[in-house]
Amino acid sequence: MKHIENNSDRRMGRKSLGTLLTVLVVAGVILLNLVLSMLGLMNLWQVDETVDHFISHNETLYTLTQPFETLIQDSAVPMVDKINLERTAEGEDPLKINIIFCADRDTVWESDVMRYPLYTALQLQKAFPDQVNVSFINILQNPSAVQKYKATPATKIYSSNIIFEFGTEYRVYALSKFFLTNSGESAPWAYNGEKHFANAILAITRAESPVACFLTNHGEQTEDCEQLRLLVERAGYVVQDLDLEKDPIPENCRMLISYDPQNDFYAYGSLGEEGVSEIQKLDEYLDNCFSFMLFVDNETPELPNLEEFLEEWGITVSRVSDTSGDTQNYTVRDTEKKLDKDGYTLIATYAEGGTGASITSDMRQVAYPAKVIFPNATAIQMSDRYHLKYSEADETKGVPSYRYGSYVYNGVNRTFCDVFLASPSATAEINGETYEISTEQKRFKLMTLTSESRIRQEENYDSQIDPSYVCVFGSTEFASDEILASDAYGNADVLVASLRVMGREIAPVRLDLRGIKDYQMDEDIGANTSPVATTVWLTLIPALISFGIGIAVTVNRKYK
Repeated sequence: MKHIENNSDRRMGRKSLGTLLTVLVVAGVILLNLVLSMLGLMNLWQVDETVDHFISHNETLYTLTQPFETLIQDSAVPMVDKINLERTAEGEDPLKINIIFCADRDTVWESDVMRYPLYTALQLQKAFPDQVNVSFINILQNPSAVQKYKATPATKIYSSNIIFEFGTEYRVYALSKFFLTNSGESAPWAYNGEKHFANAILAITRAESPVACFLTNHGEQTEDCEQLRLLVERAGYVVQDLDLEKDPIPENCRMLISYDPQNDFYAYGSLGEEGVSEIQKLDEYLDNCFSFMLFVDNETPELPNLEEFLEEWGITVSRVSDTSGDTQNYTVRDTEKKLDKDGYTLIATYAEGGTGASITSDMRQVAYPAKVIFPNATAIQMSDRYHLKYSEADETKGVPSYRYGSYVYNGVNRTFCDVFLASPSATAEINGETYEISTEQKRFKLMTLTSESRIRQEENYDSQIDPSYVCVFGSTEFASDEILASDAYGNADVLVASLRVMGREIAPVRLDLRGIKDYQMDEDIGANTSPVATTVWLTLIPALISFGIGIAVTVNRKYK
């Protein structure tokens, strides 16, 4: 009886041991899977099988190209190392280029679109571990963590944004910036991430920032736009004042801003003391693929020289002249979509198609887009020199139809687009009396953007097609200190987005696009790009462990 009990105890012990080993193996496999998956993502242990999809030069979609890696190595890394040597000598901690995704790692990884820049960032971190760091902030749970990257308290950062930071310099990029999309379409056809990664990294690590100049010699109300100046500065520009007649435009100036001019610009036939044509200077400046931003309103006086120049860019300020030659600006009023009792503070409507709509694309992707207001606004018309074009709607892609202006002459190709419109219920007043009534087909334009594509050729730079822009706001109070400081409106977001679209960061080498439209990236690549270590080891280890345990149990039963 004692012998039987001992055998029973041993059998029970073996069963308990077997159960315990099974539990431990399963738990170990799960833990190993988690650890190796995390290490695989952090250290990029993956096989990039996209070469069959991206056939140009046998390059792949998820690995760095050699020109891009060389650019960072030759241009950004020496600057980072130089600054860190100086910081170390002063007893300060070294800095890294921080690439910050505004969502959890898993959220970014699971997004078919965000995965492209994620891998570019992780590959950079792997190639330059001493200079580059990738991090993730869930801004929905911790919005204060990105507060310092806002141009003003009213600007917004979205979970799809990517932030590039080095010391006190930073750039906030919309996800759409890294892709190319045909006008009027929503689906991107190419990934252009390396170019804009290079632009951002070179911008935050270079010794000098780009310059934005506020014009001062036309009675501009620069004392009324303190928040606007602060916003431009926090968007990455060095802000300076400029007398366009007397001062040379700084070499690194990328943006000229005229806020509420009261006097005309000098032109041929009406030169000032210096004998300089400011219109010619402005024209030559825009020939270099730079930008001009103008704020006018319902009280802006007639500026013949400037307005004749603006007509070449498709822009006409809406005015009426009486028999004596006196002119009055339109004052746009809306008794339905309004913020004030009288209807002179308009709640604008977002344009949804064309180049102008690209400014607000991120803002319109949220469930409830921010209200954008235009107080005491005048209307902007498309000049007679431009031909009205119509783009058909694409219901399969959710792209509405839209109208735009086109000008093609003597090698010049310009496009005039709406950014914000008044509602169909708006009217235009002259001296307090209704002069024109808006319709669904002809709505008053409150903000417009004209672009001209140019081929740029500079010393030490490849030829690139870059646009120059002229952007006009029909309300000076749009950028008033009170409105920009308020988080109730989206005006600050519009300005920041405009500066991003119109600003130009230069990458001093040509970085090729990577076509995605024809290669089914979103469906195939997520499955094809897998961690090697996780796949191999998690296949072999459980099998080996099970095989070993089976041999041990078999031998034990046979010989005992």
